[in-house]
Amino acid sequence: MKSIDHFQQNRPVHLARRDVYFEHAVKLLRAQESTGQDIRMEEYEEILFLLRVARQHAKYSSRQNSAGHATDEQFERFLNILAGNVKAVLSMLNLRTMTESSSGSFFSFLGANQASLALQAEEYQRRANDIIRSLHNTLLMAEDPFELLKVENAGVCTPEERERYAKAREHFTRLIEEGRHRYKIAKNFRRLGKH
Repeated sequence: MKSIDHFQQNRPVHLARRDVYFEHAVKLLRAQESTGQDIRMEEYEEILFLLRVARQHAKYSSRQNSAGHATDEQFERFLNILAGNVKAVLSMLNLRTMTESSSGSFFSFLGANQASLALQAEEYQRRANDIIRSLHNTLLMAEDPFELLKVENAGVCTPEERERYAKAREHFTRLIEEGRHRYKIAKNFRRLGKH
């Protein structure tokens, strides 16, 4: 009896979750850019969560040892880079907040005055803005390759798999719209499914 490869069997579902979560992360990043609002940590924490889920399911969808999944693996690495950039933004925002709200413990050790603290907080904000600008530019370059990836993925799917993808995509989109898309990500997901 042949064993079932659950990653291959559920590939359309993993692809759908990867695509929906990535697209929603991009939508949130673009909304931030177009409104010109102040950077809010909560929004970037949400974006990081979405990118982590997309990365996780990109990994699951490319578990098969096939040369045809090289682009999927490249996209997975791309998601990893994006998540790293969002983590860097969160780090800069966190440092800015700590600097602005310092009660003196760390900064009194340095002998820093309020003017120095304000300059340091501005520097952290500038760094966050630079990373965000870079993220937006990278996402612009990724638009066409991502659409091509989706076409390639659909091209190797059977009609039944395309139908499963469409249903899963609709379901994940609805979960996001209803705010029921968050769940705890396994810390050891990289070890899942290793042969």
